[in-house]
Amino acid sequence: MAFRNSLARALCSPAMNIARKSSCSRVFISHTPAAFFSTSNCVSLPIPKRAGMATAKSTARSYTTAFALFEALWEAGITACFVNLGSDHPSIIEAIVKGKRERPNSWPRMITCPSEVTAISMADGYARVTGRPQAVLVHVDVGTQALGQGIHNASIGRAPVFVFAGLCPYTESGELPGSRTEYMHWLQEPPDQKAIVRQYCRYTGEVRTGLNIKQTIGRALQFANSTPKGPVYIAGAREVLAQEIQPYSLQQEQWVPIGPSALPTDVVHDISTALVQAERPLIITGYSGRDRRTPELLVALANLIPGIRVHDTGGSDMCFPSNHIASEGFRLALDECTQDADVVFLLDCDVPWIPSRNPPPKNAKIYHVDSDPLNQHIPVSFFPAHGRWKAESYTALTQLVNHIKNDALLTKTLQDPKYAARGEARAEAHKARLANIASQTRLGDEDALDAHNIGSLLKASLPDSTTFVVEAVTGAQILHDQLQPSRPGSWINCGGTGIGWSNGAALGVKMALADLEKAGGKPSFVCQIVGDGTFMCAAPSSALWVGSKYEIPVLTIVLNNGGWKAPRNSTELVYPNGLNTSASDEEMSISFRPTPNYAALSEAAAGSEVGWGNTTENAWMKGVRAGTVREFKEALQLAHSRLIKDGKGMLIEALM
Repeated sequence: MAFRNSLARALCSPAMNIARKSSCSRVFISHTPAAFFSTSNCVSLPIPKRAGMATAKSTARSYTTAFALFEALWEAGITACFVNLGSDHPSIIEAIVKGKRERPNSWPRMITCPSEVTAISMADGYARVTGRPQAVLVHVDVGTQALGQGIHNASIGRAPVFVFAGLCPYTESGELPGSRTEYMHWLQEPPDQKAIVRQYCRYTGEVRTGLNIKQTIGRALQFANSTPKGPVYIAGAREVLAQEIQPYSLQQEQWVPIGPSALPTDVVHDISTALVQAERPLIITGYSGRDRRTPELLVALANLIPGIRVHDTGGSDMCFPSNHIASEGFRLALDECTQDADVVFLLDCDVPWIPSRNPPPKNAKIYHVDSDPLNQHIPVSFFPAHGRWKAESYTALTQLVNHIKNDALLTKTLQDPKYAARGEARAEAHKARLANIASQTRLGDEDALDAHNIGSLLKASLPDSTTFVVEAVTGAQILHDQLQPSRPGSWINCGGTGIGWSNGAALGVKMALADLEKAGGKPSFVCQIVGDGTFMCAAPSSALWVGSKYEIPVLTIVLNNGGWKAPRNSTELVYPNGLNTSASDEEMSISFRPTPNYAALSEAAAGSEVGWGNTTENAWMKGVRAGTVREFKEALQLAHSRLIKDGKGMLIEALM
């Protein structure tokens, strides 16, 4: 924040009436893009010390709470910290520099994020791939507030994230190292800083002494990693962070999360029997694909019961392959398949249907298995079920598959010819569904772009290893139809509703996949698909700059349809004959026209010195606008070359 640096300079001014000693401490500000600290590009600003003020000893040899914080994160398996630093972080900054210099290969990687929502979204994206939390550091109450929709997304989307924020110093007259030294220290102290995010977090806490800093972090991470996973928030004041303590470590094997829970034996029998004996069985899921092992088990269950259908109402992960005949695709809880089911199995699903629009029959038998079957974070959630159980989806599916395979009565029942007939009918229905999807595309060279042909072209042009990070709002369901994701992990959606998530999340996803590549994983290609209104909502320039600085190559597709379309749809549902039906986007105040030039914005934000003419091909970021199928194909060819061959980023603005 500019305020932080300008205020520091103002307080150092000779005009300030502050008692000085002749000696000055120095603050080093690094301007290097390298991952490690370098003194070659630093400017030193003299910061006067106040008479009688308690100051910390040289941190070169000391072991402070702040240093123990990062050491604890590393020992717990956290390898990246997404940081947005401020006046509450002097000891944090000293610890960062000390760690980089003394133990660069066993210290978390620091990713500077100009916007807090970029930081938490990157950590969120990393967790979506690995299942492991990474760290976010923000600045007192204002930085906590600037996490904004990111903390909602991590909570609703079940993504583990560790957030640490400083607190204003609690001494004001120099009684302790870290005591108040600047004007803003009286302005950034709300009565309860943790309350800002408490309702979204699995755990909130405060470091009150360095003597148990690692235990505090360990406990927070136990909550973050226990299902349903989510964000945790720890705060600590400057005095505590500056406290010198004796080095120590925890036995990490004693700080593990809650282990997976299973279904009772009788419940396994009841659900298995109900699914086998049903005439129109339906599985509705939403988050089960977060565990990359689960889609394979769901396929095994579907193969055991011919004619069963699987419907994804969350779109958060690839839960079930689109190319399987049991797939009903992805819709946001609104699909007619719910209306004729006689047995419904809900698996890791928040919103299975819209009660006022497509509820299941009243006599349908409903079973719900989830890591949070009561939806404890959703106050109004009245979806009926004849039984609810808290269990891991992978564990529960393993039990169901094994039971059906080994139960003699169920095995005999499934040999009835009617099941083979149901399977054949299901295959025909799936074939017809895919044919209808294919018929929606218009792929002539001069055809205008829409969600159908954009999705079709992306599927045909990008590598099979592509991971799609999708935040297209009104276009997401059509894109899913066309992309037809079938590989676990190939489709990642927010799960929450805080738009702008994908700007940082796509970078975090790519970072995680790159780390897996280093450990022997397959090469990765990440494509962010985002609506223009969503792209604008969460500091796109910050995310683009971070991608450039740390060389995280992502292909971004901005769907420019001139504004927000979701509010129009919502209004029409409530007022189908209202004024909205004849109103323009401008009249409804949802228009972005004249639209920004997102292609040019991407180059400027990434630091590419190319101006508006897009003339320098060797810049890190390349922005291109496309309005027809031909132009989009050409842009995708260039993107393939830039990302795969050159390892550079690209943004394609699709004019719709």
